[in-house]
Amino acid sequence: MGHTDETAPRRALLLIDFQYDFLAADGRMPVDRSQVQPVVDAARSAIERARGAGDLIVRIGNEFGPNDVVGNVLRHRAAVAGSPGAAWDPRVDAKDSIYVAKWKSNAFCNPELSQLLKDGQIEYVRLAGLFARACVTATAKAARAQGLQVQLLVDAIACKSNASRSAALARLARRGMELVPG
Repeated sequence: MGHTDETAPRRALLLIDFQYDFLAADGRMPVDRSQVQPVVDAARSAIERARGAGDLIVRIGNEFGPNDVVGNVLRHRAAVAGSPGAAWDPRVDAKDSIYVAKWKSNAFCNPELSQLLKDGQIEYVRLAGLFARACVTATAKAARAQGLQVQLLVDAIACKSNASRSAALARLARRGMELVPG
């Protein structure tokens, strides 16, 4: 099923925030509508490639606390733990993956993610996800700080606008992140 080359670096696909509140037209904090279908399609392709290569696949979802009054107001009460909006979007099917919750932009706020990658001897992470300027950026920087190689799957990353997405990706490229088609 996957590759058997033991000398190849161990990789993980990190799927960030493919949740109802960010992808649905009636979500509480949706990405730019023109980006939804392309990002869903690119994420699905990335999942299939990761499965075929035997890579670790990790779904990372926001689960903001219901009592975080200020944060929830700023986020329009999006992705509150246990709410329908926090549910994973079924169009990005990764049922055979591992799920890790987060409550900040940086997915490494949950120590389970670092431990999972360490246990899997992961050296290389490929990122796909939502809000290029926030969660994708924070997670990419944290992954680099942990000594991981980072690859951003450009076609599988969305944001609130095309301009915001482009600016965030350009900033990450200037910081040495590898940008590749999704």
